[in-house]
Amino acid sequence: MGIEVIHADALEWLEEEAVKGPRFDCIITDPAYWTLDKWRNIGTTTRLGGHKDADKQDDDKWFETIDRDDLWTVLMAFDQLAKHNSHTYIMCDHEVMPIILGWVRESGELAWDYSKPLIWDKVNMGMGYHWRATHEYIVMLEKGKRRLNNLGLADILRHKRVTGGYPTEKPLSLTEELLLNSTKEGDWILDPFCGSGTVGVACQKHNRNCVLIDKSERAIETTKRRLEEAKKVQGRLW
Repeated sequence: MGIEVIHADALEWLEEEAVKGPRFDCIITDPAYWTLDKWRNIGTTTRLGGHKDADKQDDDKWFETIDRDDLWTVLMAFDQLAKHNSHTYIMCDHEVMPIILGWVRESGELAWDYSKPLIWDKVNMGMGYHWRATHEYIVMLEKGKRRLNNLGLADILRHKRVTGGYPTEKPLSLTEELLLNSTKEGDWILDPFCGSGTVGVACQKHNRNCVLIDKSERAIETTKRRLEEAKKVQGRLW
C-alpha cells in the first residue's frame, strides 16, 4: 500500500498532473473556499486566527482559500484525473454547492455523467446567528457507471462533527463511509487539500493507496503525525 504526502500548491500540482490523464479511482476532498473568509472576523471562525481588528489577526492559524476561478480549475483537473467508472466527493457549504452542481450539469465542459448533493448531518449544531446549522453538503460526482458497494445507505450521513481539532476537520467516520462505499482495497484515492490528513488515515486503515497534498506546512506536519499515530494503533506497517 502506498501513501504519498506531498507539500505543494494543490492548484499547481493539479494542473501539472491533469495533462497525464486518468489516474485515480476516487477523489475525496474538502477545499478551503472563499466563502470562509467572510466569517473570519466574527463568530466561531475567530478561533482560526481572525479578529475584528486586523492588527490582532493571527495568520499562522488561518489557511489560504481558493476563489471561484480556482474552483473551476480544480473541477477541470478532477475531471481529467478521475478514471472512468469512478466517484468524486467534494465537501462544501450551501453557497458553493449550487455552483459546483451548476457547472457540472450545465457547462458542457465536464464529463461527469451523474451528480447528487449529499447532506452531512453533524448531529450537534454549530454557533451562528440565523437558524444555526447542523449540516453541510458533499457533492457526489460519478463518471461512467460506478456501482456503490452498498446501495442501502441514505443520502443523509450522520456523523458528529469534530471539536477542538484541526480547522474544518471532518470526522474519520464520515470519510470512511464515502471511501468504503465507492472504492475497493488497492484503489488509488486523491485528496489535494488534505488538511489534517483524515482521508489518508481512512485509506491506511482500509488498505487503499492515496496521494495527499497541501501547501500548508502545518497541514503536512499534522497529516504525517496522524498517519504515524494511526499506524501504531493498528500495530502493523502499511
